[in-house]
Amino acid sequence: MKKIIIPLLVFLLSFGAEAQESGFLNHLSAGLQLGSDGVGIELASPLGSSFRARAGYSFLPSIPYRKTVSAPEHPGAVGSAKGKDIPVDAKASLHMSDIEVFLDYYPMSYNGFHVSAGLLCGSRKVVSIKNVTPLPDDYNIVGLDVDGYTVKAVRNTIEGYIATNSLRPYLGVGYDIPISSDNRYSLSVDLGAFYWGKPELYAPGEPLIGDWKDVRVPSSTLNGRDEGLVEKAERTSFYPLLGVHFYRVLF
Repeated sequence: MKKIIIPLLVFLLSFGAEAQESGFLNHLSAGLQLGSDGVGIELASPLGSSFRARAGYSFLPSIPYRKTVSAPEHPGAVGSAKGKDIPVDAKASLHMSDIEVFLDYYPMSYNGFHVSAGLLCGSRKVVSIKNVTPLPDDYNIVGLDVDGYTVKAVRNTIEGYIATNSLRPYLGVGYDIPISSDNRYSLSVDLGAFYWGKPELYAPGEPLIGDWKDVRVPSSTLNGRDEGLVEKAERTSFYPLLGVHFYRVLF
């Protein structure tokens, strides 16, 4: 991540100094942000009188969520009405980190209202999932058949994750509020959403011959034992983004 952020900062600083006389990038602000995508740092600079460019990095600290779900006592009974279910404690952890680039357009130069478009780039894995209660020993041998691969436990544990697109286009609106008389300090509130595609559940699968690989596990194969949580996740193609940004003009 440092290999991307440090050259970006150097580029903005050097290019901004050279472009001051042209009216572009003639100011540079540093900011802190807090929002639904976590906390982060940001650099912002005007592009003439109607546009502003922003670039930064944000991360969401891991947020764990535990829930008791049902699992067949014998994995070979998946999908069978005769299969006996047992309670299993599972843990899901949400974690995101993104490099962000935005372009703000100010239709009215005399106030801080702006329309924003941007692009976020981050890890495909946004939620990690694993069972906390050890699964019966049968799960180390028999599992769920998915496209010729067997999703089964390793040492009585199955670890999976929910993945999305790594590139996420954003669209939103915002408003800037000066908080000092010399306009060196300001707040900006932004509201929008980014599109990250269809979230999908993956888990390691073992083939008859060859190496393990992560295979997509459709919600339909879970037979409702997850209480529809994966199906709900698959329908969440947009992630709402509400953020508050605090800026200080550097020069």
